[in-house]
Amino acid sequence: MTDFERYVAEYSPDLTRFCMKLCSNVHDAEDLFQDTWARAFDKFEHYQSEYSFKSWLFTICVNNFKNSKREKYNSSKAVFSSAEEKERFMRSIPAGEKDIDAYLDLHTAIHALPKKHRVVLVLYYFREFSLSEIAMMLDIPEGTVKSRLNTAKKLLKRRLSHEES
Repeated sequence: MTDFERYVAEYSPDLTRFCMKLCSNVHDAEDLFQDTWARAFDKFEHYQSEYSFKSWLFTICVNNFKNSKREKYNSSKAVFSSAEEKERFMRSIPAGEKDIDAYLDLHTAIHALPKKHRVVLVLYYFREFSLSEIAMMLDIPEGTVKSRLNTAKKLLKRRLSHEES
């Protein structure tokens, strides 16, 4: 097994969940997932092993997501085209999640966020990257990451509070 094959085996589950958080539906997430691995394979000879492969991979994913011109990546709702697609999404929910309705509300609220806020929020809370790692991935100052994260939390809180009313 090559190094790249080991990376695919190790990081595919995390990348799948990350793509689902970024995209509005399963089909877009699958496209982003495949595009990310294709780009990583094409650029693998440039990967420097002294750096985290996961950070490098997620940077590629974020850049693919940001560079996409398709409007469907900016959709504000989780859209399921079939019961099978919804079931696949439900299986992607992290282990131990008990309140599926609350999770779907959170998922929908996250997708309603502007893309620049959604990406920072997902990288920080769901993928557990540090502020400095996110700044490096997005090629923005750490202060901008903090500001976007703060704004994302406020917007998310407002959206979720509004839905409860």
